[in-house]
Amino acid sequence: MANEKQGQLLLHKFNSWQLANLVASIVMVLMGAVYVAKTWSPSSYGYALVNILGDRQSRPDWGQPRPIRSDEWSVVTPLTQATVNNGFERVNRTSLYGEDLRINYGLPIHDWGIVFKPTMWLYGVVNPAYAYSFHWFVLSVLFIFGHAWLLRWLGAGPVVGFALAAGLYFTGFVQFWWNEKGPIFALFPWILLPFSTRLGLVWKAALMYWVAVAWLLTNFYPPVQVTLAFVGFIILLAREPQMFKPATLALLAVATALAAGTAALYLWDYLAATASTIYPGSRVISGGSVPLRFWLSWLLPSVNFDSNFESLIGLNICEIGTVGLYYTLLVLCFMDFMRWRQAWHLAAPQQRRHTLVLGTGLSLMLCWMALPLPSWLGAPLLWNHVQPERMQYAGGLLLICLLFVCSNWLGLRISWVRAATFCSLVLLGWLSRDHNTGQNHIEDLAIVLIALPAIAVGWYWPARAHASLAVASLAAGALLFGNFNPLQPAWPIFNHPPNAKTRAMDQLAAQNEGVLALVDLPGAVGNGLRYKSLSHVTAVPQLDFWRHRFPELPQAEFDTIFNRYAHIRPGTNDVPRLVQADVIGVPVGRFQKTAPARSAAAPPRALEMQGHIDTAVVEKDQWVLTGWGGWTGPVSAHALDVTLASIPATTPTRVLLMRTDLPAFTHRQASALNGFSLRIPLVIGAPKPAICIVARDTSTGRKTLLHNPPGLAYCHLAD
Repeated sequence: MANEKQGQLLLHKFNSWQLANLVASIVMVLMGAVYVAKTWSPSSYGYALVNILGDRQSRPDWGQPRPIRSDEWSVVTPLTQATVNNGFERVNRTSLYGEDLRINYGLPIHDWGIVFKPTMWLYGVVNPAYAYSFHWFVLSVLFIFGHAWLLRWLGAGPVVGFALAAGLYFTGFVQFWWNEKGPIFALFPWILLPFSTRLGLVWKAALMYWVAVAWLLTNFYPPVQVTLAFVGFIILLAREPQMFKPATLALLAVATALAAGTAALYLWDYLAATASTIYPGSRVISGGSVPLRFWLSWLLPSVNFDSNFESLIGLNICEIGTVGLYYTLLVLCFMDFMRWRQAWHLAAPQQRRHTLVLGTGLSLMLCWMALPLPSWLGAPLLWNHVQPERMQYAGGLLLICLLFVCSNWLGLRISWVRAATFCSLVLLGWLSRDHNTGQNHIEDLAIVLIALPAIAVGWYWPARAHASLAVASLAAGALLFGNFNPLQPAWPIFNHPPNAKTRAMDQLAAQNEGVLALVDLPGAVGNGLRYKSLSHVTAVPQLDFWRHRFPELPQAEFDTIFNRYAHIRPGTNDVPRLVQADVIGVPVGRFQKTAPARSAAAPPRALEMQGHIDTAVVEKDQWVLTGWGGWTGPVSAHALDVTLASIPATTPTRVLLMRTDLPAFTHRQASALNGFSLRIPLVIGAPKPAICIVARDTSTGRKTLLHNPPGLAYCHLAD
């Protein structure tokens, strides 16, 4: 009788899932039709469109670009543009460096690897704006359906399954990293889902192989993938222990090895080149280092940032992302822990196994994240190459799975005392924050307003308590994190018409032997715009290129600077330097063929004043000045006349600087290419002389005198 009742319950749940899948599929198709038709994307490339190209008409349709997501808007998206511009070939012939595009970032290269990049199959078939939009929308769909069905496999009903899956989507770690690492999150559950089907074992292993290769090639980031692989092992062990019999385990091991081998074969040149780099190289990491505030955000998701997504604890917003859901706090407050002995005795063996296996796996991860364990202890699981804070997604996902399983066999007990406890904890979390920022809005306390009706539903209909709390958590998460990523049309990203900025850069590159050498052109943006840009991002060190340009550097210094994954950042420095672990500063003057500044007689008093010397600092035996001039003609007509008082005439060295801030505060049509840097030889220890700098436009003959900053005297002006 009991078996018959249980069978009826399973049949009812199966039918409920069929209906839920149908409704969810219809909703997703309708949303996708609108999303892709408008070429929407979660990209923050709007920052480059507005601030680099001066195109204020191409702002997001909703939300705002996030400068902090530079890994996306200045790296992944420009490299995708470059791949399109390069005809989907493997070698980036549009780049100054001619680098290989088979790298850690999954790009739509039309080689055999495209078989394993299904979200990119529209590239080359439709306008890349639609392909780019389709890629990101499909990943969102795969994330929600995949995690919902994974929870279904663990026993969830459709409302709880879809609510928790969408709730995971609206968490800090996922949203803060989505537009770069989204493929890793979205494809992971699909590696496990073949084992939830009735397919034959060989077919299950074959599907797992294909999805696993796609998971590795669409975005290759081992710190997250290693830990998620562990979570997959734990879930498979909990749900399908028969898979670990010798025969089936051997087949599983073969499929896993083939997937890893296929990905390694595809990325072999990249892996071989980066293995010996200083960064990222083979970093060895110890356990621990996750601060207390990170753990608090698992319970109170917004405790570490304000409503403008500004960090309250010092680290940037991406670095403090966790898988925090209010579901975690709600379930812990309402779970009926008092009946654990009785519930454990009555629980089915499968439920006890789920709890023990998931709990053990989570405990191991928490130990690595919280305790100062030696690196060798994590080596068997490859955790000695994983920063503990990069375990946030894997650990958070495993926690949600464990809490769901525990709440299923322990049950939830709704009472107003427990409700008051939940509200008090939320209020205490809100009060613990820094309220001097002026950015604490009602969103921080909205969970209370959302949770109370859900608690009331659970009070009157106990069978629906779990679902109502999961839906409340989803609503709060969407409110907190739903506006982090914008709705940015991809059309101007891939179809941007020429404007004054691009025409100026065209001219500059043309007169510089095709090389665009600009200061403050971030990341790979220049190459994405079809330029052979000195500014770039090289995932593989271009050692031959740099050795040819800087033969004078000692080998040890050369390797320290250039043997790394790097953002190449041109600057006004005289020699290459390491700015930070992934940023190299190179002297832009060696790559520019600009007209030199010239020494001049004292300028007349009647000159109009426009432009400004912004900084004037002494570096060793040189005086370095940066600023902008009031030129309105073409870049090739920009000339500088420099007059110095009290020192012998010298020949200043001039380089051109990119000044994206100029259109915001100049009254004339000054270009972002009106910036400059001057290096003027000085006697060591000598005071700064009086100076006058005149911006002369050789195309019009117009001259303007630059404003000196306070404390910097003007030279004598002629009558």
